[in-house]
Amino acid sequence: MPDLHPQDWLLVVEALIRFAGNPRDLETPREERAYEIAEAIAAEQGLDPSEALQQINDEWSGPP
Repeated sequence: MPDLHPQDWLLVVEALIRFAGNPRDLETPREERAYEIAEAIAAEQGLDPSEALQQINDEWSGPP
C-alpha cells in the first residue's frame, strides 16, 4: 500500500463506507467489496471500521 498519513487512510475508509452503506444492507458485489477493503485498511491501522470513523480528524487536509 502507498505510504500515506494515517488520516489519509481514514479518509479512504470513510469514502468506502459511505459508498457501501450499512454493512447489514449490502446489496451488490461492489458494495460488499468496498466494505471489505474498508475493513482491511482499518485493520492496518489497528481499528475496526466503526472505530476508524471515530478517529477521523475533520480538520485534516493533508500534510503541510
